[in-house]
Amino acid sequence: MLGPFRITNVLSGGLLWKIPWRLSKFQKRRHRERLRAVDDVVATVSSAMAATGQTVEAVERWKAEMPTEQEMQPRDKYTIFDRKAKRYRKGIHKLPKWTRRQMALSALNDLKQRLTRLCTLRREAEPASITAAAGDSDA
Repeated sequence: MLGPFRITNVLSGGLLWKIPWRLSKFQKRRHRERLRAVDDVVATVSSAMAATGQTVEAVERWKAEMPTEQEMQPRDKYTIFDRKAKRYRKGIHKLPKWTRRQMALSALNDLKQRLTRLCTLRREAEPASITAAAGDSDA
């Protein structure tokens, strides 16, 4: 329409920045790399804890419940549940800030802090239990 009543981008379609309806092959590749990075972190933490003879319930639960990137189906890799969508799925790239690295780094740092705290608590508790066990055998 021409003239003073012409439609604008916002009025004709909502968002000015359109999101394509499917991921590009480059977005998919980077997303798979992020998923593999998560798998590597879980494997590293698990092997480090196993080397010290300790386990963390959160890591063990993650390994039991969550599939690795190679075990996931494409539907689960690239889409998420959406109750408002026609077939209850929408592309992961439509989720706001789906590639935000700061969120992953802060979650990783939080996990590291929890593990450090747990290890120090266990180290502090070990000598007390050893001395208590030694005292029981003398009596």
